[in-house]
Amino acid sequence: MIIMDRNMSPISPLSDEAMMEVLSRTKINEYPSAEIDHFKKMYADYYDLNPDNIEVANGSDEWIQKVIMTLGQDGVMTVSPDFVMYEEYSAQIDAKFTTVPCDENYRFDFDEVVTRIHKEQPSLFLISMPHNPTGQLFKYEELKKLSDAMKEIGGCLVIDEAYAEFGPDFDNPEGEHVLIIRTLSKMYGIAGLRVGLVIAEGETFEKVTGINHPYPVNSLSLNLSSKIFEEKEALADFIDYQKKSKEMLEDAFEKVSDKVNVIESYTNFVFTYGENAVALGQYLMDNGYRCRMYNNESLNNVVRYSIIKHEDYDRLNKLISEWGNQNV
Repeated sequence: MIIMDRNMSPISPLSDEAMMEVLSRTKINEYPSAEIDHFKKMYADYYDLNPDNIEVANGSDEWIQKVIMTLGQDGVMTVSPDFVMYEEYSAQIDAKFTTVPCDENYRFDFDEVVTRIHKEQPSLFLISMPHNPTGQLFKYEELKKLSDAMKEIGGCLVIDEAYAEFGPDFDNPEGEHVLIIRTLSKMYGIAGLRVGLVIAEGETFEKVTGINHPYPVNSLSLNLSSKIFEEKEALADFIDYQKKSKEMLEDAFEKVSDKVNVIESYTNFVFTYGENAVALGQYLMDNGYRCRMYNNESLNNVVRYSIIKHEDYDRLNKLISEWGNQNV
């Protein structure tokens, strides 16, 4: 079964030799103070950031949980659909959780979102960008509306950039009330190492990171993560591989875009919807390609596919064409 339902990289960013080299020099008997500082510097240099505004944790999920714990007591809001863990973590602290739904084509009216912000007065608004699960990219002006609205009511905005590297560069609203959450699980292909980051400044940064553990990520994960950014040529090749796989995925579903609704994606997956989308998804499942289907009522006609190895696209293309020819 070819896995297309997990939004992971189909290959590793590091060779076996590189991983063994890192393992051989990792001091598992020592606390990872130096490893944390080194990784933050490598990451900050790569993105031209101030390392003092970065903190790490055990995956971006942990940062989502922490920002909700520290900033969401007076209510959490997001759009619907969005990342399911926003609601899960809000429930853990019994925070009021409010959503603003999309339209029938999974698009959002940000003026309506702002209206709801002023009505509900949440202390925290979370949104994924690029959007999860649809893969769409929001405009700067739309995010700025959210930022301004949350600042007006004394709240904070979290922009969850799990898939940011798959799309074009984009600007975010600025201010102490804006926090960015990132991960190394998607573009950098190390979901198993669980490395997430928060980027913020001022009192908001201090409040959120104030509940972080003394050594939130283990030495081996940090050293392997640093190795990725040290091996610049290998990293560039790996990113090219991932982006090429995304292009191949989009090209595969372009063949049936007259029969299946496909949203242009800026992530490592393709989002399809409609009655035909479910039929195609089941056909591919029956033939060895495991896609993501949803039990959620608002997503019951949705099927999502994440990138796979390049060599697995030939058969996928054949199956999609076969299904298309059978459903003229």
